[in-house]
Amino acid sequence: MKSTRFTSHICLLFSFVLLFMLAPISSASAAVLADGQYSAQYVVWKADSNSTSTANSYFEKPAKLILKDGKIKAQVTLNNSSWISSFKTLDQGVYKDAKVISTNTSANKRTVEFNVTSLTDVVPAKVSVTVPAIGYTGNYDIRLKFDAASVQ
Repeated sequence: MKSTRFTSHICLLFSFVLLFMLAPISSASAAVLADGQYSAQYVVWKADSNSTSTANSYFEKPAKLILKDGKIKAQVTLNNSSWISSFKTLDQGVYKDAKVISTNTSANKRTVEFNVTSLTDVVPAKVSVTVPAIGYTGNYDIRLKFDAASVQ
């Protein structure tokens, strides 16, 4: 009886050790990463599913991440930026215009910056698209999902 109990305790202990050894370790949280600049892959998802949005092709990869004092700012470059009349991200419960960092009108690109709470959380965003040549205007809810494992 003692031998069976001892064996079951050893098996249980071994299971816990194995579980923690095999669990993925994310080094991409702001608490773990030192202040500095990093890059990370990301995808633009549709508002209501984890499916890639058509908007994904208008966002260059990877994103630039800037960590300072435990806070994360992401910079992404928008392609065909003349079509994107507005880009807002959810920041502390309010949608705010992303800060324009740079604009290259000849390449039709602009780089914007916004706050990110955590690299493991999805960032809700709103984008307005206007294509005058075809008379198109649309407003879309999208979500940005960073790949924390890709941070370098």
